[in-house]
Amino acid sequence: MSEAIQEAIRAHPLAAPFIVFLLAWLEYVFPPVPGDSTMLFGCFLAGAGLLPPVTVSAAALLGSVLGAITAYGAGRRLGRSYFFLRTAWARQELERLERGFTRYGARLLAINRFLPGVRGFFLYAAGIGRLGWRPVLVYSTLSNVLWVALIVWAGNSLGESWEQVSVMFRRYVWGIAIVMTIYVGWTVVRMRRRRRLEAAGGRTTS
Repeated sequence: MSEAIQEAIRAHPLAAPFIVFLLAWLEYVFPPVPGDSTMLFGCFLAGAGLLPPVTVSAAALLGSVLGAITAYGAGRRLGRSYFFLRTAWARQELERLERGFTRYGARLLAINRFLPGVRGFFLYAAGIGRLGWRPVLVYSTLSNVLWVALIVWAGNSLGESWEQVSVMFRRYVWGIAIVMTIYVGWTVVRMRRRRRLEAAGGRTTS
């Protein structure tokens, strides 16, 4: 997170929840935006008594949920446009994406917030793949609730200085991300193996 954002939050405590909300939303739409670090910094200041804890937490959660919905809506609206589907390769990839989300969509959305660097892609992909809005809303919101709860806890518990909190939080995040990535890979491999066994059994019986 840039020093300019930190200074803006410190200098304008009344506007701080809006800044937290805005960057939490933008991180889903434009992933390079430092939404997580801004939410963490806001929660750190709230834990120190410099910002209202409930307001900051609510702003972080609302921004994250609306960001997920925005990314999903953009993927649903633009993902099938001529610009994206003007080649045969793109149309084949769309079909593959739809099959993938039919099999794994809900699970991926439930853990999307815990996969740094690629999580925003899942919501765009859910929209492109036309995954229903109800599972998108339910599972992405569940993921965001858990993620924001982790950030609130980290901002209040991982250190007495911002430097301590940010370093420890990065370690926690990467540890969780590694575990989640292993889980996703194991799930995909297991389901593919199951389908191969079912296909082999079908050929044997026929």
